[in-house]
Amino acid sequence: MPTTRDEFAEVLSQTKEQDSVVRGLAAERLEEFPGPESSQALIVLLQDEDPVVRFKAACSLARLGSDQGAESLCWALRRVDLCFMSLEAMTDLGSAAVLEPLLQFFHRWRLHPLEKLQAAAALHRMGEAEGSDFLRQSLESPRPEERGFAIELWGRVAMPGALGFLQGIVDTEHDPHRVDAVRGLAHLRDRRALPTLERAARQREDSLLAQLAAEAMADIGAGPEG
Repeated sequence: MPTTRDEFAEVLSQTKEQDSVVRGLAAERLEEFPGPESSQALIVLLQDEDPVVRFKAACSLARLGSDQGAESLCWALRRVDLCFMSLEAMTDLGSAAVLEPLLQFFHRWRLHPLEKLQAAAALHRMGEAEGSDFLRQSLESPRPEERGFAIELWGRVAMPGALGFLQGIVDTEHDPHRVDAVRGLAHLRDRRALPTLERAARQREDSLLAQLAAEAMADIGAGPEG
């Protein structure tokens, strides 16, 4: 994580480069420097001539808690290459400023199942019962990739009862979704999950599970109390 003033100044200077790719990368990195200067630079980028740069600035603003880029987030829902990134940013944001376009997206015919799940997570963050219900129903999906992603999202959006639910999966030796549950606990960032994650990190049968559990422990341990 960048920390020095010089690093921030370098990223800030990149927002003024001629190359739109460089400006877009700078927009993505500015969220690493929370503060009024970063937010102001991102707001300026919302007026960039390149719509993708505007979108990336909107995503960073969303993760910093601002809905000033809502228009660009909604624009990206119509782009196959950007819509999932937009849904993730909307989930982080949880703002009613994008609710109506998000509902329209959620009700599209033949929507990709994982896109629908991510849209449901964003709706849940906005207090929409339709999204919460879909996340619950998806736990019964016969498709492993859908059930696994739903399990991860339970932690990401802190569904009611998520802690115990995810811990139960991680502690079930032969459950095929233990890795998804660890990812969910990493998102949840609840210190009460540390003993469960420690047990998963010590087991030797699944190296990926052990690695992700150890990484989740480090992230949660470095986070704020509570």
